[in-house]
Amino acid sequence: MLKALTGREDGSAIVIALLVMVLLMGFVVLAISRTNSETISSANDAAETKAFDASHASLEVMTRNFNKIFEVKLNPDAADLANVESQAPPGFDDYDFSGQRIVRTDATQSVVMTEGQFQGLTALRDGWRLDAPAIHEATGVQVTLSRRFFNNRIPIFQFGIFYEDDLEFHPGPRFDFGGRVHSNGSIFMAANTRLNFSSKVTAHNHIFTDVQKNGFPWTNWGDQVYIKDASGVFRRLFSNEGSVLETVPNGTPVTNSPLPTTYQNANWDTVQARYQGNLLAYQKTLELPIKLNANINGNPVSLREIVKRTKSVGDLWNDGTGTDTSPNVVAVTSTTKDDLVTASERYANKTGIRIHLADSKAKLPGCATSSGAAVTTPCGVRLDGSALGDGSNPALGQARGYQPQPMTGPTYSTTRLNGERFHIPGREVWIKIDTVAYDATTQTHVTNDITADILSLGLTEQAPTGLLRDGYTTGSDGTDGRAIVKLQRFVLGGVGINPAHAFSAPNNYMYVSGSNNYVLAARVSNSPSSNTCATATRTVRNGGLFTTNGHGFDAAAQANQVAHMKTANVSDGSGTYGCMVPFPIKMFDTREGLFNDTNSVFNPTAAANYGPAKVPWAGVMSIVDIDVNNLRRFLRGDFDGGLGVPGLPATTPFAVSAGRPLRSTDIPSANGWVLYFSDRRGDFDFDGEYDMEDIFGNADGILQPGEDVNFNGTLDRAGLTTGEAIGYTGALASESPDIAAVFDHKFYRRGMRLINGTRLPGNYDSTSPNNTRGFTVASENAVYVQGNYNATGVASYGTPTPASDYLPQNTSEHIPASIAADAVMILSNAWSDARSFRYPFSKANRAASETTVRFALLTGDSLSSLNGTPNQGGGDPRMSGGVHNFKRFLEDWGGDRLNYSGSLINLFNAANNNGAFKCCDKVYGPPNRNWVFDTTFLNADRIPPGTPFFQSIQITGFERRN
Repeated sequence: MLKALTGREDGSAIVIALLVMVLLMGFVVLAISRTNSETISSANDAAETKAFDASHASLEVMTRNFNKIFEVKLNPDAADLANVESQAPPGFDDYDFSGQRIVRTDATQSVVMTEGQFQGLTALRDGWRLDAPAIHEATGVQVTLSRRFFNNRIPIFQFGIFYEDDLEFHPGPRFDFGGRVHSNGSIFMAANTRLNFSSKVTAHNHIFTDVQKNGFPWTNWGDQVYIKDASGVFRRLFSNEGSVLETVPNGTPVTNSPLPTTYQNANWDTVQARYQGNLLAYQKTLELPIKLNANINGNPVSLREIVKRTKSVGDLWNDGTGTDTSPNVVAVTSTTKDDLVTASERYANKTGIRIHLADSKAKLPGCATSSGAAVTTPCGVRLDGSALGDGSNPALGQARGYQPQPMTGPTYSTTRLNGERFHIPGREVWIKIDTVAYDATTQTHVTNDITADILSLGLTEQAPTGLLRDGYTTGSDGTDGRAIVKLQRFVLGGVGINPAHAFSAPNNYMYVSGSNNYVLAARVSNSPSSNTCATATRTVRNGGLFTTNGHGFDAAAQANQVAHMKTANVSDGSGTYGCMVPFPIKMFDTREGLFNDTNSVFNPTAAANYGPAKVPWAGVMSIVDIDVNNLRRFLRGDFDGGLGVPGLPATTPFAVSAGRPLRSTDIPSANGWVLYFSDRRGDFDFDGEYDMEDIFGNADGILQPGEDVNFNGTLDRAGLTTGEAIGYTGALASESPDIAAVFDHKFYRRGMRLINGTRLPGNYDSTSPNNTRGFTVASENAVYVQGNYNATGVASYGTPTPASDYLPQNTSEHIPASIAADAVMILSNAWSDARSFRYPFSKANRAASETTVRFALLTGDSLSSLNGTPNQGGGDPRMSGGVHNFKRFLEDWGGDRLNYSGSLINLFNAANNNGAFKCCDKVYGPPNRNWVFDTTFLNADRIPPGTPFFQSIQITGFERRN
């Protein structure tokens, strides 16, 4: 028994040993398994970390490249997005980034900015998301990171006042405009009565309060300056409270010449704090895409480029390698053309219609070959050649001048252009009218030539009722009654410009009857009454004689005028009919014509100067009138043809190509239309600038501060040699008004005038904002606005009248409108071209009347500088006139109101109408400035077409998506 038990114990030990071994093996296996798992997990963590880094790098690269788009463009296109999506981050070659995506998350909406420099302004906002997946190609480990942000586009017209350079306030009467105020330079503040700022005021540089830019002390005006703090209380800013001061020396000067010498105000932080963020100096500049793009490309440009002509293949341009007297005007190539950003920012490429005039066919947009010669295919219309407008000259003994093609539908006739009075030997007169639209697919601006179509409506200002015979009818559909682009007229009304005491034969080129001026080329007997100037024996009058005076007038044979003669009921002999001819539209601009407004310095009527009966050519402006109401009729479809409805011709190049006449629906629209205008007749070096900067002193040849408006460091006056410009005095510098007013001249003194603009093309739809259509006019020349514009008046008078009281208000005829130009002159409802010639130096005889205009204004001013001699005279020597003279005047307003609602934007200095600011002896007497910021511009649905925008990017979120 014992032996048996002992044997059993021996086996148990073996079993126990085996069990222990198994247990130990389990621990070993578990340990090994855990070690392997931890190794694998650690490897996975490392792979995921590296994938995270790769995704993060992808996101940063995408963000950087995407932000670069918005530095220069308001909206990315498909090509921009594809380009960003295709760029992988460096250093991650073993990762797949093909899934990078840019997703637009929100449709465009209008929002109020809540922070930053644009706080309180309304932006058009788009939401975007960047997805950056990174996949390790060997293991498949993937991490996706995303970033969200807003692209905010802020219309420049949401600023009440914005200046690219120094901004000057020194009004005499109360000035209470409203709206945000910003300068990318400094702000000068002074006021005699009261200057109110009811919104935020910011400057990139300094705030001057005790000295103006010409060095005059604040005591010349006063320091009645008031700025609202954040709680809405107006607080006075005294003369000793600017960020810099002239009168309180404090260490090293902060500014000196060409600015006044000033010192940092030690108390500025305290002063600034008092306004709770509503008065700020030393802020960031606010830049437009065209400037950012140019700076990035290392080729800084003037912001005046936005109103200049395009530079596209098929155009000519001055490449800058020549001189003013020997310019190098060559064809634009694929390497010298505008880049996409510049092209898109130019008003000349904005959607709508553009009008160009030039001295040759090749100088019209799209009309030049690669060699610089003119294309042989139709491109624009020649105005001073044969009646066909094809570029040919008339046959010997035949008249010059284009005859518009006839319209279809009810009988309608137009007057032929009097080419003899436009023609200058050695030159030609060409015009081209295009439609403009942007093709996002090809990223090109597409144009169509509609010159002959638009000119079929006419090119002549309609003669008064009862003046002309030969079947000439009046009324909106009478002869010439539909013309949009007006180049000539039969009557210069208002007052006789060749009174007997001032003129003697043969200088009677105009015949005065009552208060109207006519050109009588001849007269014929009115017996029988059926006689006409075309059929009866004519007796030539002085108006039928041509003159040569050194300025290029065509001394053509008298027979050439016969085709232009119209039989008239007005004549200079009893028992006769007059034979009238149309003549170019001219006006006299006293600001441009005089170099000094102080009589003791320069008396223009003195015998040694112009005398009592002449005007200086420097102020004679060749004008193209744009009849805004007739453009409105065309764009609403009044001339689209159909049963009993007038239509445009079926034989023009456009109509032949389209297979039908032009219609209003063929004019591209993007929230309305931009009408662009450029007239470079006489621009010798073809650069869009008037080459006569010598505006202080009597063309003394010395560069003075304030003269170099293009900042090239030289006094440009080559125009005096090339014939582009004319001196203020000297041989042939002046002429009798009855000659200057009826012949074209050779100088680059050109302008566009808006007439009959009380109602504009477009529509305001308060129910469906997407249906709203606005109207913008842009030009590299000066724009003269005559009479009420986009308004009939105001419902009340205030200090100032609120924008909501301008009429009509919130109806379909309350149109979002803007004007962008080299310079903008306001001519009142009482303006008379005749008075501008009869009384060029007597403002009292150019009396204005109350006028109401409503549009955003983007234009140039003249330069201000420290005072010196010579200057332009008046009480504000060497000054630009300040904000209160930003709009220019040529009449004696005598305290009559100019009611203005809009936005005042200054981005450059005027380079065509570059005459210095002058007041108030001969040029103008100031109006009662009833001006106010148009608060409808704070509604992003009511921004005029073509408006420039600022850009602001806000990053709003970052997340891991897997």
